[in-house]
Amino acid sequence: AKHGMSTEEMLKLHRDFLTVLKPLYLQLHTWAKYELAKKYGQPVPKAIPAHWINNRWSQEWTGMVEGVDFDAFVNKEKGWTSEKIVKTAESFFQSIGFPKLPESFWQKSDLYPVKPGDTRKKNSHASCWHIDLDQDVRSLMSVEPNFQWFGTAHHEMGHGYYQLAYSNPSVPPLLRDSATTAFHEGMAELMSLATRQVPYLKATGVLPAEYKADPIKVLLAEALETAIPFMYWGSGTMTEWEADFYAGNMPADQMNARWWKMVHDLQGVEPPSPRDEHYCDPATKTHINDAPGYYFNYNIAFVLKFQFHDYICKHILKQDPHAANYAGHPEVGKYLETWLKKGATEDWRKLLKDATGEELSTRAMAEYFAPLQKWLEKQNKGRQIGW
Repeated sequence: AKHGMSTEEMLKLHRDFLTVLKPLYLQLHTWAKYELAKKYGQPVPKAIPAHWINNRWSQEWTGMVEGVDFDAFVNKEKGWTSEKIVKTAESFFQSIGFPKLPESFWQKSDLYPVKPGDTRKKNSHASCWHIDLDQDVRSLMSVEPNFQWFGTAHHEMGHGYYQLAYSNPSVPPLLRDSATTAFHEGMAELMSLATRQVPYLKATGVLPAEYKADPIKVLLAEALETAIPFMYWGSGTMTEWEADFYAGNMPADQMNARWWKMVHDLQGVEPPSPRDEHYCDPATKTHINDAPGYYFNYNIAFVLKFQFHDYICKHILKQDPHAANYAGHPEVGKYLETWLKKGATEDWRKLLKDATGEELSTRAMAEYFAPLQKWLEKQNKGRQIGW
């Protein structure tokens, strides 16, 4: 309803995303299963066994690309602390023209892990909250000195700065929200994408100035860890299963069977051993048991972030989208402000068209990974494609 769409319209949107991205996913899937089979000394399967991928839902395929482990540069040994990561994220936003965070953010947020010996309980899932629809923005994180938290801190502050932007007199309190929930995640994800760029990582001291990485390896890691498998998981399995469960009257004795059929058919992944209706594997996902009917927002956001990134790089920075650095460019912040400050006062479709000149589309995402697809096609020549 927040998108002004019916169930069928929402399903068609996500199915269309996957149709466009399928040639790339098939190539990634094929490359991955050959690499994993070699790693584990097993015959190459059709579908990938779920326990070969180090994420229980196969939503992120991490640790498969050598030579691009940024975790090796963000740790205590390299002088990074939890506090330094959070301050670096704030500095990024200030460098593109946003103000310092309100002092109350630092006083009232809960940013770091519970100290040893402290008996209080804490949800460590990162989030950012707009407490009073004005200037009281707070974040709940458990930041530790590693690269995942480096990206997450920038992501959560993306939410915070969006919240502060639409807290202005021209936006009534009831409309102090994002254009859609996907727009909130889109802004936050855009920050994650921007801060994975090698030039930014060098500028912040994460990577040494002399660091050189194979651009295809960087793109391969980015696709596997932050983009393409996630699309087939979120726009595929998650969206289809929740639609079937909430809107399609899924029979109670088929919840697990339909889940694994979707995992197989849409993600090309199979369970390590048979699963039956004694289990409810979908409920292992936080968003299914705790935030139902929300996950599809992330996948729309992933499409949005590549559209916004493409526009910023080509029309504002005049930089390669694969090697961009937003930091130090207040014109980027000024551009973001044009749509952030409007909150939910305009239809999201109009806002997107005004901001990027195009409708919601996977064009930018497919274009971003086009060099990788060509490389994968060469690697996979003669191999069985798909499952």
